[in-house]
Amino acid sequence: MRMHPLSVAALLSLVFSRAPLAAAAEPPSLPTAAREADIEERLGGAVDTALQFTDMDGRRAPLAGHFDGRRPVLLVLAYYRCPTLCGLVLRGLVAGMAKLDYRLGEQYRAVTVSFDPRDTPESAARKRGAALSALGMAGAPERETWPFLTGQLPEIRALAGDLGFRFAYDPRTEQYAHPAAVFVLTPEGRISRYLYGIEFSALDLRLALLEASRGQVGTSFDRVLMTCYRYDPASRRYGPYVAGFLRIGAAAILTWVAAVLAFFGWQGWRRRRGESAR
Repeated sequence: MRMHPLSVAALLSLVFSRAPLAAAAEPPSLPTAAREADIEERLGGAVDTALQFTDMDGRRAPLAGHFDGRRPVLLVLAYYRCPTLCGLVLRGLVAGMAKLDYRLGEQYRAVTVSFDPRDTPESAARKRGAALSALGMAGAPERETWPFLTGQLPEIRALAGDLGFRFAYDPRTEQYAHPAAVFVLTPEGRISRYLYGIEFSALDLRLALLEASRGQVGTSFDRVLMTCYRYDPASRRYGPYVAGFLRIGAAAILTWVAAVLAFFGWQGWRRRRGESAR
């Protein structure tokens, strides 16, 4: 089929035109609230455990009651009316906790704090019930196993500031823009690790809790495992640590050599003893 000359000219003019195409237009800028949502890591910093928050029963008490100096704490900032991201973070955390060898309430604790001052103890109780049910701990009698707290704006902002957690309210959508992360705190309330995203592997949780407890949580095998993995800031995950594997391999070789030498030494002692008996 022949194309009309005018059609060819028109096509070439479109191809070589310097006019910008609609598809190449710059994307619209992000809302102000979305641009403000971020995390500024403050590893080693302490949260103010004197800050007062309200539990599911309506009792107002300081955060200090959730840090016993013995067990590390997984802290989540989430608001209970969030339609998407907060629920994804909590579901991802529960999925990782369900595969964890450590038991919630025994080797570690968890605390969730809403950063929406409009949330109530009733909404906190409902959210806690859903989380514990997904974890297979529905009806857990210990209210301190995983408390879901609410608070007033000054205390919320103070806690978020300690953690480096920046969030903003978008009046247009009536929602909060915020990052997705879980904070791993030492038994005394210092920030040990940030775990990002909406999926948290059992390995990442295990090593982060072990690290936060300074080796006090877990078994001897866990402490050996800790030497073989390091947190990689680039991937934001724990990955194999070559030097750790080399140290373990060297220790294994030395142990094997010592065992071989001991065996031959024992054999020689038996031979000399037999000859002296004759």
